[in-house]
Amino acid sequence: MSEPTNIVNIDGRDRRPWAVVSREKLLRAAIAEIADRGYEHARLVDIAARADMTVGAIYNWFDDKAALFNAALEFALQSQHDTNSTYLTTPDITARVGYQPNHWLMLVAALAPRQGNDKGPTDAQKILLEALRVAWRDDDSQEHLQPQISVLLGQYEEILQRAVNEGVIDASLNVRLLARIFLAIPIGLSSLSLAGMPDIPTKDFVSLVQKLDAAFRPTTRGDSD
Repeated sequence: MSEPTNIVNIDGRDRRPWAVVSREKLLRAAIAEIADRGYEHARLVDIAARADMTVGAIYNWFDDKAALFNAALEFALQSQHDTNSTYLTTPDITARVGYQPNHWLMLVAALAPRQGNDKGPTDAQKILLEALRVAWRDDDSQEHLQPQISVLLGQYEEILQRAVNEGVIDASLNVRLLARIFLAIPIGLSSLSLAGMPDIPTKDFVSLVQKLDAAFRPTTRGDSD
C-alpha cells in the first residue's frame, strides 16, 4: 500500500491539508477572544465556541493556552506583515509617499502592526499589545511570548543594519536602539488608537518620514564644516 502524498508537516506533526483550515480558524477565534477579554480571562471553552469546535480540537493542535496564544501572536503578526507588504507594492505607493517600496523606511513600515489601508485597529495591534502587557505581568507568559516579540524586533534590526551597511544610515547610530524606537512608535500609536483617540491621516506622516530619512543619513566632511 503506497504512502499518502497529501500530508503536510505543521508544528512538527504530520497533518492532512484540510486540517490547516481548522488551525487557522482556531487562531482567529483565539485572537478575537483574547482581544475582547484579555489573556487572563480568555477561556479555551469560549475560544472553541467562537470557532464552532470542541476544546478537544484545540488540544489536538496546542498543548495549553500559552501555546495557543503564542501561535495566535505569530499568526497575527505574519498576516499583518503580508498585508502590509501587499499594500506597499501597489502601483501608486511611490507617488503617495515619495519613496520606493524597498526604501528602508518603507520596509520598516511593512513590519509595523498597521498601515494606511487599515480602517481600524488590526488583530496584530490588539494581540501584540496584549502580549506585551501579559509578558510584563506574568513571568511564565513572558517565557512563552518573548521569542515572538524578539523575532519581530530582530526583523527591524535586520532592515536597519542592512541600511547601515549600504551607507544610507549613519553607522554611528546604534541599530539595536533604533530598532526598539521604530517598534515602539507603532506600539504607542496603537495604544492611542485602541484607547479611542482619533487617527492621524497617513499623508501627515510623509513630511515626518522625509525628515527622518534626512536626519539618519551619514554625515560628510562638508556637512560638519
